Amino acid sequence: MGYEDIPDGLEGAHSLVVAGEHVPPHLRGTNAEVVSTPSLVLFMEMACFGAIEPYLKPGHTSVGTLVSLRHLAGTPKGMRLEARARLVERDRRRFVFEVEIFDEEEKVAEGRHERFVVPRERTNEKLARKVAKVRGRA
Repeated sequence: MGYEDIPDGLEGAHSLVVAGEHVPPHLRGTNAEVVSTPSLVLFMEMACFGAIEPYLKPGHTSVGTLVSLRHLAGTPKGMRLEARARLVERDRRRFVFEVEIFDEEEKVAEGRHERFVVPRERTNEKLARKVAKVRGRA
């Protein structure tokens, strides 16, 4: 019982307007307030998650496990960005997307993102054990 019903070439998108929290701290208040690379990674993840979320079985979610991103151009605060994801590979619960991110003028980033489908409760149990282990050292 897998995720065979997820169509090949599945697409997802995420868009938003670049705001102050998307600008790296060292560029805030300068004449070079542009979106940060970590923010682009988040937008990439959101586009990919949004693509497969409707196909997830109850009690399951997906987690990012690999990111490869080339930041090609700056996008200033106030400009709209759109991340477009397309499913290009899969193996049981593993899904790989190619992603392109565009602003209103040009392509500003491209890359690949891998996600795995996991049961929500198992993930929570694993994290709870990790927290308990770390707190036990204190």
